[in-house]
Formats: sequence, structure tokens, C-alpha cells
Amino acid sequence: SKLLPWLCYLVELVVWTLLIIGTMICFDLQVDSAKNAISSRTAFTYHQFNQFLKTVTFPFIWIGVLSLTWELVTSMFRCACVSGFLKRFLGMIQWTVFAAAAVSMFAVSLVPFSFVEYDSHARLWPGVRQAFGLVDRYQLANSYGLFRRMTGVGGRPEVVIEGSKDGNTWTEIEFMYKPGNLSASPPVVTPHQPRLDWQMWFAALGPQTQSPWFTSLMYRLLQGKREVIELIQTDVSKYPFHEEPPAYLRAHRYRYWFTEPKADGSYPERWWRRVYDEEFYPRVHLGNTFLDGMLSQFGLKDKSAPRRVSNTTVAQAVRWVRTQVRGVPAHTLIWSLIACCATFCLLPGLRSKNKHAEQTAVTHKMAEKVNDHTEGVDEDLSDPEEKQEQQAKEEEDDEKNTEDEEEDDEENEQEVINENDDEEEILDKGF
Repeated sequence: SKLLPWLCYLVELVVWTLLIIGTMICFDLQVDSAKNAISSRTAFTYHQFNQFLKTVTFPFIWIGVLSLTWELVTSMFRCACVSGFLKRFLGMIQWTVFAAAAVSMFAVSLVPFSFVEYDSHARLWPGVRQAFGLVDRYQLANSYGLFRRMTGVGGRPEVVIEGSKDGNTWTEIEFMYKPGNLSASPPVVTPHQPRLDWQMWFAALGPQTQSPWFTSLMYRLLQGKREVIELIQTDVSKYPFHEEPPAYLRAHRYRYWFTEPKADGSYPERWWRRVYDEEFYPRVHLGNTFLDGMLSQFGLKDKSAPRRVSNTTVAQAVRWVRTQVRGVPAHTLIWSLIACCATFCLLPGLRSKNKHAEQTAVTHKMAEKVNDHTEGVDEDLSDPEEKQEQQAKEEEDDEKNTEDEEEDDEENEQEVINENDDEEEILDKGF
């Protein structure tokens, strides 16, 4: 039992060591002392990667089968060892239901798992693929989608929206999170997911026709919708057209890279450098033919009547909360809520700890009193003969002390009498 934890630590250490060594070999990690950075490159070919997938895909599937079988067998034995016929019968029914669900989910998940390697996927049992086709619309199991081409290798594509009041002077509309301003550092927003900024990155990967929502975004910005502006800048005062909506809007696509340190080792003032790529969205304004055509094509025209505002208590409470937190950045609000929840969770623990300490102190004092009382009782319940002997000795000592005191008193009286007799003899002789 003492050796098992050390073996687990040893296995974990070996696994981490192999992962680190494998990463260094496969990606040729090297320390660049001149740039104070770590350089890397892919040290394997496409054929080697496919061969590796063919080698490990089916062994991984069998490892999963063995692991699931072990869990099913151990859980069955636990259900069979329950005392009582009724409890054992109900436990076995529960085990049957959950075991069937686990086996079904495992079998269905093999289809998306093997998508990464086509030969292994073709070798799957046809019944498994048919079962996956039946439940695919419920999205019970999904595959891990690898990017065929990483978007940052040739520069990160970003769409930059520009607005103008006269059509001649253009001002870039800066988002809170995505790259735009060359001097703005990348913000840390975890665990917040800025949806609009994330969608802007996907829109930059293709033409604007693949992102119909972008036309709606341009239309709402031209209208000056506050709800849409707050998605771009929580603090509306930082939005360049917060006083008056822009008359014209357009969008261009750029490619962004991080800046590198200078030759002397110092860092540049700007975080990013960019290169113009192409026009992403032409210049539009309210009533523009192109804009109206795109809105009609995607069905984004304002056709429906405005929604009825609910006046229920819950709706009013939600609107009040929104007014209180308006202007607070989303990631700051989320971290504040997490901190409050953590505080409320810790307070009961601290209180219970203090109560436990107080109870321990009271219990200790009571134990001391009980011990003292027990010792007193033990003394009272000691050998009665010894107690009687001790009392007899004390009485004898008291009697001896009394006799000695009487003898001393008699001797003192005799001395006083003798002294008186001597004084009388002296007086008689004098007379």
C-alpha cells in the first residue's frame, strides 16, 4: 500500500517526460539566444503523421474497450454483493440500464473518433455507422475538428470597420478584444467569450457573403443602435461615433503579425504590424442600393413590429440589473461574480472551522474536569484499611503532641513555683 503511490508518481513522471521529449523532437524546439525566444518547426511529414494515426487509432479503440469492460464488470460485482434480494435486484436493473447506455454511447462515439484517420474509419462495423447516422441530429457525440491550415501562419486576417461623416475622412472603429489598434496589447478575457469579436475573426476567413450577420451589423451601426454599439465598446464614450451615427461605413481586411524585438534587444512601442489585404465590404450608407439588396437577400429587413415589452416582476428585475451593470466590461463582471461566489462558499467553511475550534476547546475543558473528578473519586475509593491506618496514625500523633504540651505546661508551672519560693526565702532573710 505504501509502494503504490510512489509507483503512480513514477508513472506520471515518466509520461510527462515522454511528452516533453516527444514535443521537443517532433517540433524541433530550440532556444534562440539572439532573440531570447524559442524557435520551432514541424519536424515530421504529412505521410509520417498519417502513418502514426494508422498505427495508434485502433489500439486506442481497444484500450477504450478494455477500460469500459473493466468498469462494467467491477460495477456489476458491486451490485451483486449488495445484501438483500430486493436491493440486489434493483441494483442489477439499474446496472443493466446504465451499462447499455454506456456501451451505446461508446459505440456511437467511435464514428467521429475515427474521422481523423480514413482507413480506420472504413474498417468500423457498419452497424456502428448506421447507429451514428440515426442519432447524429441529436449531437450526442462529436469529432475533434483539426484546422487543415492554421490561420496565423501567413498572418492573422482581421476585418477593420471604418466610419465617416463626410465620405472623405475615415475613422477606424476599435473593438474591445480583437486586434485592430496596432498599439493595443492583447487583453486577457478568460473566462469571458467575446462572441462578436470571435465572429469577426471567422468572417475574415472568407468573403462577406459567407457571413450574412455582418451586413446586419453594418446596418445597425448606421442606425446608431445602442445595444449593438455596446457589443463593440461597453463604454460607449470610447466609440468614435457615440454622439452621432456615421453617415458612411466600409470594411477592409488586413493581415496582422506580432512585432519582434529590435536589434539592440529593446521592444517596439507597437504590439502589432499589419499589411493591407483587400476590401471586405464596400462603402455603404442608409438607403444604399447594395446595402438594401443584401438585407433583402438575407431577409434582414425590418418587417416585424417591435416586440411587446414585458412588465412582469422578473423582467423588471432583469432590466434593473442591466442598468446597474451597464458600462462594466464583461470579463470584469464575470470575475467579480466568481469572487463573490467563492467568498460566499468560503465563509460557511470558516464559520464551521471556528465553531469546531470552540467545540474542541469546550470538550477539552470538560475532559479536564472529568479527569479531575475521576482522580478525586479514585482517591476516595482507595483502600479503606490504609485510610483507617493513616487516620489512626494521625490521632496517635495528635495525642502525643497533646501529652508533650501538658508536660511542658507542668514543668513551666513547677519552675514558676520554685521561683516564688526562692523570692520568699530572700525576703525572710532580709527581715
